[in-house]
Amino acid sequence: MQLPIRIAVTLPVFEGFAREAGGGNVEVISLIPAGADPHTYELTAEDIEKMKGVDFFFLNGLGLDSRLQDLIEANRDEGSYVIPFAPNTLSPSGGGRTAEQAGDNAHLWLDPSLAYVYVEIVADELVIYDGVHQDTYDGNFGDFQERMLDFQDEVYALLQGLPAGRRAIVTHHNAFDHFARKFDMEVAGYAVEAPGAAPAPDAADLLAQTVREQAIPAVFAEFGYDTTLMDQVAAKAGVPVCTLYSDILDAALTYEDMMRANADEIVRCLAP
Repeated sequence: MQLPIRIAVTLPVFEGFAREAGGGNVEVISLIPAGADPHTYELTAEDIEKMKGVDFFFLNGLGLDSRLQDLIEANRDEGSYVIPFAPNTLSPSGGGRTAEQAGDNAHLWLDPSLAYVYVEIVADELVIYDGVHQDTYDGNFGDFQERMLDFQDEVYALLQGLPAGRRAIVTHHNAFDHFARKFDMEVAGYAVEAPGAAPAPDAADLLAQTVREQAIPAVFAEFGYDTTLMDQVAAKAGVPVCTLYSDILDAALTYEDMMRANADEIVRCLAP
């Protein structure tokens, strides 16, 4: 074993988590580039070439990027490790089940108290692989966990001014269950279950009806996705379209930047 330990993740947002765990002892790449749809992105020959020499592959699971696992298994070096997050993250629904066993929404990281579990999983694997630096990896995780506990309070404070009647969101796809649960919001509806899926013929009409009936003052497209359907919903309901981040990340944003941007946008668009 030699440093740096090479790590490949499937989504750009996970790059930051791996670097938080490993610090200067790791080199991290994302197989899916910033700005690409993780639900539909097809790895190129260049992406597959990047798998050579990688020590660890981390993927989310829960259907988000699981389709890449076969490609990773077929192209990884012998002796490398493939670690999914969902089977190693306890479900927020309780009962001692993992997120995979509970069939949770795939976007676990939109709850900061689940985001730090991603870092914990990476740190635990690094400790097993490189026990000489256990104190470093344990300390990195401890620092990140403490930061996330403070950070979730910060996000909650940004959102707490929204009154009860202004805490419902309508989004492009089914991504915000964990965010809504954590921050006392409600997902009133979404246009498609997952990007790439065909919307129901009356999806825009039904969502617009929900928006009107619940007096929701805006609907939310998602960064990186086609806004056509949400534009239609907004036009039918007579409300503006705002934008949230879910699983496509602007290359310039950190995890905390993304979460603050979401909270600020929700307040801007839903506050009286």
